Amino acid sequence: MLDISNFPWAECAITENRTDYRADTLALRRKSRSTGVHRYEFELVTVEMELKVARGVKAKLSAATDDTITFIHPRLSYCQGTEPASKIQAIGTNSADSSTLSLTSNESWQLLAGDYIQVDNDTKVYEVAEDTLLQSGNQTVTLTSPLRYSLTAGTNITANDVTWYLLSNGVIETGSMAASDNQDMELTLVAVEKL
Repeated sequence: MLDISNFPWAECAITENRTDYRADTLALRRKSRSTGVHRYEFELVTVEMELKVARGVKAKLSAATDDTITFIHPRLSYCQGTEPASKIQAIGTNSADSSTLSLTSNESWQLLAGDYIQVDNDTKVYEVAEDTLLQSGNQTVTLTSPLRYSLTAGTNITANDVTWYLLSNGVIETGSMAASDNQDMELTLVAVEKL
């Protein structure tokens, strides 16, 4: 498993791959719905580096092509709201395919729309759709995509240091000649969330 969180990234584009609808434009109605699964796709671009440094970074990424890559985003992996020291936990039974979670904490806590969270029994990252209140006790959290697995009471929820688990789709290298004896490179990594 390769942790790429501290690689020299300059750009990060995150897109969502969701189930989509295909329209019949002649009949002006929905024709079919794909059976895809919600997942995040990443395109990470490094800073422009000296050739020697870039080759080392590329080798590490190339060696992890068939391996799991972990990535903690410097901003998006951290809660905008308030994560309590005593953890946020699931209460009751939260069913698979549900887009709401019943959560609790003994201390004041809050999740804001756009926060990403993870649950202990799943590597998938979930996005919070609506703000919760800043309070202790039980609250319902709405997600932008449904749970993959059921959660039992006491399952821990992570709202800080949220880790994306990715599979590489390949490394694209680009280079430019600054002088006849020097070449700078930047690398682009395209990856998808491992489900």
